[in-house]
Amino acid sequence: MHQPDRQRDADAYRTLWEQVRHELGCADGELELALPGELEVQALWQAGLLGHGGETARHGTVKVLDFGEWNRSAGPDFLRAEIEICGARMRGDIELDPCAQDWERHGHGSTPAFNNVVLHVVLSPPPAGWYTRNEQHRDIPILHIDARQIRLAMGNPTPLPADTPGLCREPLNDMPVESIRLLLQAAAAYRARQKRRLFCRKAEVVGTGQAWYEAFAETLGYKINKLPMQLLARRAPLSRIRHEAESILFGTAGFLVPMLPDKADDGARNYHRNVWDKWWPLRDEFALSEGRTLPWRYAPLRPANHPHRRVAALALIASRWQHIARHLTAEAAAELTRQLTALTHPYWSERCSLPSGVMKTKVALFGNDRVKDFLANHVYVQDEAPFAWQTYLTLRSRDIPQRVQLTARHLFGEREDVLSLLPLMYVQQALLQIDADFCAPCGCSRCLFPEQLCQWAKR
Repeated sequence: MHQPDRQRDADAYRTLWEQVRHELGCADGELELALPGELEVQALWQAGLLGHGGETARHGTVKVLDFGEWNRSAGPDFLRAEIEICGARMRGDIELDPCAQDWERHGHGSTPAFNNVVLHVVLSPPPAGWYTRNEQHRDIPILHIDARQIRLAMGNPTPLPADTPGLCREPLNDMPVESIRLLLQAAAAYRARQKRRLFCRKAEVVGTGQAWYEAFAETLGYKINKLPMQLLARRAPLSRIRHEAESILFGTAGFLVPMLPDKADDGARNYHRNVWDKWWPLRDEFALSEGRTLPWRYAPLRPANHPHRRVAALALIASRWQHIARHLTAEAAAELTRQLTALTHPYWSERCSLPSGVMKTKVALFGNDRVKDFLANHVYVQDEAPFAWQTYLTLRSRDIPQRVQLTARHLFGEREDVLSLLPLMYVQQALLQIDADFCAPCGCSRCLFPEQLCQWAKR
């Protein structure tokens, strides 16, 4: 009988993926890439997920020694960074842009505030002969981050060419359910390994505690506010907010206003005044300028999932960090679950936003579903003990994401023996990985994935 082995299964899936890429003659530099948004790029850079340097066009090799302070106001994106070019160290600012031409489009070359920039980081290759110059006509080194590095930082594998279609249904229909289960287990193991590698790279730059804190923020953001919650955790880092987590997080998020609407009751006004009074002396250190505000979304959301409540939950976690941090292992999952589901707050346990009234019933700030997501996507992924992986393979979810359902129907049709596996969380993660690797980047008529599936079935 096949015994679960995370590394072996991940290697098997990677072999399958690489065989398809090899037969198609894929090259990373030839693939088109949908670039992430500007705020997401900045967060990836500060976490060290876009690398620590590389080769510039005309200035030799650059090494980033200090990523700098993420600017909260107008001007370059990162201040007081430190780099080394061909052995020479220098301090200055760093600007990140989707493409090199944005430097001139945004008027940086004629703005004195950008005269201290020592490195221009871009996500697409600069045009031949392009120079980035400041107001003093000094040539600024350009570092291009290649497409593969960006996709890995975003947690996505390199895509296949868009013009290679194929149909997987026929070989999958002939494959016994046990072989399909092993295929999904291998895809889930590969996805878990990629997540762990990204976490470790981030932890090397921002610290292990901060990396876990950002993982909590990501989980609380769920789908619709995942990015702004991650950005908030970076803008208000764990090491700087412990004693005033609530006021700093709400203020940095941009949720505090001088006065609440007239409809707000006395309880809301008293709570807001208390948080506002603590925030006011700290605003110069943590407040974000208008051009750097976080991209919150408020619909479609159930009231209990309002961003205000999610930030309140993150503040509670930060304030109890010493107790929570010691249970971030598979072995301590039960105690971690108990602590997270027991989080309560005199205001936020019964309200959904700053100006809202009292809800009819109290609602958990960190419910069982979110805890299960956190365990599956972070705790069991980071824990390399065999027990962690075996437990992970048994986790189930009440909700099946729509993308998972669509991918399953596309691959397996109406096979009930396979569709019955969808509540398993590793199966959901596996289908997301297969969709990202093969389905989303390709069409569907001449894909080589079915041929490799036949080989997989024989093994």
